Amino acid sequence: MMDGKKLWNDRLYQEVRKMRRYLRYMLNDHLLFILLIGIGLGAVAYHRWVQTLPPHFPYPIIAALIFSFVLTFGSLRTLFQEADIVFLLPSETKLRPYIQRAFLLSFLLQGYGLLLVWLAIAPLHRKFSDVSLWLLFFVLLVLKGWNLFISWKGNYFIEPLAHRLSMVARFGVNALFVYFLLVHASVLFLLALCAIIAGITVYLVQATKRKGWKWERLIEQETSAVRTFYRIANLFTDVPQWKEEAKRRRWLDFLVSMIPYHPKNTFLYLYARTFIRSGGYLGLYIRLIAIGLLFLYIVPSEYGKIAASLFFLYITGFQLFALIDHHRTNLLIRLYPLPNDVRKQALCRLLFFLLMVQNIVFSLFLFLLYAGWIWGASWMAGAVFSYWLLFHYLSKRRKREGKI
Repeated sequence: MMDGKKLWNDRLYQEVRKMRRYLRYMLNDHLLFILLIGIGLGAVAYHRWVQTLPPHFPYPIIAALIFSFVLTFGSLRTLFQEADIVFLLPSETKLRPYIQRAFLLSFLLQGYGLLLVWLAIAPLHRKFSDVSLWLLFFVLLVLKGWNLFISWKGNYFIEPLAHRLSMVARFGVNALFVYFLLVHASVLFLLALCAIIAGITVYLVQATKRKGWKWERLIEQETSAVRTFYRIANLFTDVPQWKEEAKRRRWLDFLVSMIPYHPKNTFLYLYARTFIRSGGYLGLYIRLIAIGLLFLYIVPSEYGKIAASLFFLYITGFQLFALIDHHRTNLLIRLYPLPNDVRKQALCRLLFFLLMVQNIVFSLFLFLLYAGWIWGASWMAGAVFSYWLLFHYLSKRRKREGKI
């Protein structure tokens, strides 16, 4: 007889073991120390930036959009595997305890993410709203639970249009509810939204009574969540389970064509192609630049802006240095008649170019903000720091660890 509770406990135990193995590398003491410093500096700069905002700052609209995004997106972590579509399908009706525990785990994980966003919004809320912070958080938790329930009920439908309509409807309801709460709208508006929420819930409960789960969709969602975790973990260590998905990105071919045709550039060409096509490296690079520009804007002092620029150059270099392990399991590159040092030097040359581009973007942004000396000092400090980081610190550290 199928025991949903025991099956869930076994699956959860295996998942926790797997995540702990990779989290040891992802949250090592060195990187964690740097991140804590960055978070602390960012929090101070963010608090000072909030104090400079004018009274007409549209906080309710911004908060409603941010919270509705966090509330709407997210699905249940079912921990289902590909083989379950065969072995668990006959026992679908007996898996109610399993799904209840999956719902609780998903609610706790996504509630924790909601808590972090709530804490980040708190300085803005205290300045622009007199609604109780704890009341807001309670309402957000209730809405998150409702969104998870509706998202789960959506797994009974296979039509893509149904899922798109569900996301649009939930996003609108979430945004309006949070907005009406923050602007002290009439209770009638909130009651009307509660009626809409109740109507959607009752409709989906009735519509799914005679339907079964769409196992292909459930397994695809779980696979996507696992793939996201492996993609992040792969930036820190080798992940055998990670299945790479290359993207063509033809529009960036001109960058690779700039590399001269020469045997010494073999690994440079390889890592440039890898950076553009594989592993989410390009997306990570762009995101770090965007977040760095935001920090440069909100950090008040000139020296603080230079420190923020160096901090994001460090994070970018540290994360992208994982490229050197990307082809470790590929035996073909060991056949290249080139010394091993050429591989490390090629990666350092590529990353130095990327960090210099990032440094130029930061300096130009500072030049647009200030006409003084800060942009030149930031560029000079960033160039020296990037060279030291790649050709001395990270290279020697990898050599000490015996990984090069």
